[in-house]
Amino acid sequence: MLSLQDVHKNYLQGNLEINVLSKLNLQVDKNKNIGIIGPSGSGKTTLLNLIGLLEEPSAGEIFIDGQNCTAMKSEDKTSFRKKNIGFIFQNNQLLEDFNVLENVALPLILNGENFKYSMKKAKNYLNILGLVDRINFKPALLSGGEQQRVAIARALIKKPLILLADEPTGSLDDQTSVDVFNFIIKLSKQNNTLTIIATHNLKLINNLDICYKINKGDVIENK
Repeated sequence: MLSLQDVHKNYLQGNLEINVLSKLNLQVDKNKNIGIIGPSGSGKTTLLNLIGLLEEPSAGEIFIDGQNCTAMKSEDKTSFRKKNIGFIFQNNQLLEDFNVLENVALPLILNGENFKYSMKKAKNYLNILGLVDRINFKPALLSGGEQQRVAIARALIKKPLILLADEPTGSLDDQTSVDVFNFIIKLSKQNNTLTIIATHNLKLINNLDICYKINKGDVIENK
């Protein structure tokens, strides 16, 4: 499903080269819920951006579903990402000009699905997440936890191969964090989606199938 082979990522700050990830190897053969932990600046977000094809590695190769994504042209990466990768961010990035139902349906519409079908499926997802009574609300009228549930529905409605969640509970209280985390895991299992969650919340990682820690630019299993 996902293979990172000798992946490096460096950034230039002036004349200084910053090495974030070095000789990173990761192999995931099944659709699992995976945690990525590590201190701020360790490269968690960079790793997610590489897997999500938002950034290119400085060296190495990334394979998703048997395809060498590193070798793809920019437009092919965009198309592949739109169809196969979902994102949940700490700042949920919901569109304020659209109501909840429209926000969730939008990924399907952008992928060419019928408008009526997209809206119906969006409503079904919101019902699963306990938000059917909020479908006509604008995001600003929702609580933080409700906004994140909308973001979960939006990310998973197209049933992506991979879901990437970057600190999805970072701005939530403890109980809401547990609820949001559980929703992510539940829907990912239902959709048979490989989910990778970068988090500082060590209380939640026990609910995942496996957890990796970024250490000196590589990932090691967190026992």
